[in-house]
Amino acid sequence: MNKFSIIIPNYNKGDYIKECLDSIFNQDIEKDKYEVIVIDDGSTDNSVNIIKQFPVKFFQTNRKGAGGARNVGIDNATGEYILFLDSDDFIANDKVLSSLDKVANGQDVIFLSYIRNEFGNIFLMKDEKNSISEKIENTKFLSGPTKCYKRSIIDNTRFTEYTTYEDVNFTLECLCKCKTFDYLDEPYFTYRRVKNSNTTQEVSGKIMTDLIIEISKLYYLCFKYPQYKINLLNRIKRDKLRLRLDLLDDLIENDNNNFRKYF
Repeated sequence: MNKFSIIIPNYNKGDYIKECLDSIFNQDIEKDKYEVIVIDDGSTDNSVNIIKQFPVKFFQTNRKGAGGARNVGIDNATGEYILFLDSDDFIANDKVLSSLDKVANGQDVIFLSYIRNEFGNIFLMKDEKNSISEKIENTKFLSGPTKCYKRSIIDNTRFTEYTTYEDVNFTLECLCKCKTFDYLDEPYFTYRRVKNSNTTQEVSGKIMTDLIIEISKLYYLCFKYPQYKINLLNRIKRDKLRLRLDLLDDLIENDNNNFRKYF
């Protein structure tokens, strides 16, 4: 069995996917310690031709979103640990996996730092070293690639499909199940904002609806994991669900997009 399964969803990232895959296959760790699973979500560019030049497990979905593509990756992963990487990002250096191999020794979750490239402005992003309850209540690090998960802790938890903000419930439910954890201090990957990514889209009614649905689903986690009920409720309250609903009503009725003003 591989120690790591690296899952990469791709949609029309032909300009970036080669650099992403090169950064993985140039790692100095033994190649039999990890597998790479790429799921193409209906690309219409040259992505698939590039992906097929690499020794990856390759699957195809039809516009299920990053969440749906990642779910296919999870279903076909064999590694003890699961890592996520977006196809327009890349692993920070060639020693990252060997460093992670030394840290990951049975913990449920390894928290990963990363480099954020905001159109040329570089920032090091690191999760705070605090308790799981504090992370559930306050963390801003909700995206899939910011964690290395033991596959057994994921179990039957899956990403929301056909939506943006697919990471919210997946990440928080995995944290609710987490008993042991550690940190990889060196950055795992470089994240860059590029056109056509979810994080550069305008805050539209559809996008805000997706987020409202994901926030409201946190109520289910309150019942499922009562030990973290207060932390989850505090998170819901801070996310101003009622205000978001009022603004969504206004947008649909009057085309008045005030989301950026309030959030």
